[in-house]
Amino acid sequence: MEAIDLSRRLTEFSQVAGEVLRDVEDVTEQQIRHWIVNPYLVALGWDPHDKKQVFLDYPVKGAEGHVDYALLNAEGQPRLFLDVRERTANVSDLGEVAQHARGAQVPLVEITNGREFSLWFVEGADPPVPLFVLGAKDLADNSESMLGLTAEYRLSDSGIQQLRRSAIRLAVLVMLEENAEKTFDALVDWVQSQVAPGALDDTTRQAIRDATMIWLTEEHLTMPAFQPQEGKRLSELRSTTAKDWEPFPRGPNGTFQYRYDSTKTLDLRQNPKEVREQLRLQGLRTPTATSFGGFYHALRARAGLGSPGK
Repeated sequence: MEAIDLSRRLTEFSQVAGEVLRDVEDVTEQQIRHWIVNPYLVALGWDPHDKKQVFLDYPVKGAEGHVDYALLNAEGQPRLFLDVRERTANVSDLGEVAQHARGAQVPLVEITNGREFSLWFVEGADPPVPLFVLGAKDLADNSESMLGLTAEYRLSDSGIQQLRRSAIRLAVLVMLEENAEKTFDALVDWVQSQVAPGALDDTTRQAIRDATMIWLTEEHLTMPAFQPQEGKRLSELRSTTAKDWEPFPRGPNGTFQYRYDSTKTLDLRQNPKEVREQLRLQGLRTPTATSFGGFYHALRARAGLGSPGK
């Protein structure tokens, strides 16, 4: 299944889920299973009625009760536990399902309340790692990151690695957007402490490399997570350099106005992220993502402000 096909299927699913939650005032967990979770699995290519793919009410060894759904790999082994909760439940609280997953050596746990879906990677004694937390309406925009969940992969090692790589890559991109000066070693330390505890494996290493290359080419700005809520998109922004800006004659030191349009101004007393946002809202950007740092520091130096924090 291609990402574009999965996006279409998830869009159709989100419409169905939205109708259920709108039309049924007090939807029960059982109704969520039948009217939301089953169509969600179908959108991912799974057949909820095929016992070789989906095991309903999977019994938990050594504990009372069961897990609502277990998705099975090609060998019939459970690889994902899916826990369905009531409509207002918190999908970021794993509860006992994480312990059940560890006991059964199941690497993935998904939780949903019908409105939101969270996916977690559970391995060994390390704390569970969130791979995504998305509203039903946001799933389609993140279809590329969810390909590893499709039945085509049957939750194989390669599918799980793809899910982890997508999650780590997005986390690194967000961090780079906030701090472009991180070295590779610093990225590794941050990833290991925040999103991928444990030894640095090939999946984590490759995700960091992928994110760095995507960020350097500004491709991340076309991803749903980085689309602006207002203002122009990247393709509509006009390129600018430090020489296009001159001190604002009526403003305090550190403020500049655009040479070709005096209504456009920048306040270089603010941090890099705020200045970048000022540029975007005025329809401007630096030629590349990496050139923004030089742009920012050149204007601050011209105003005699030095490095931020000094």
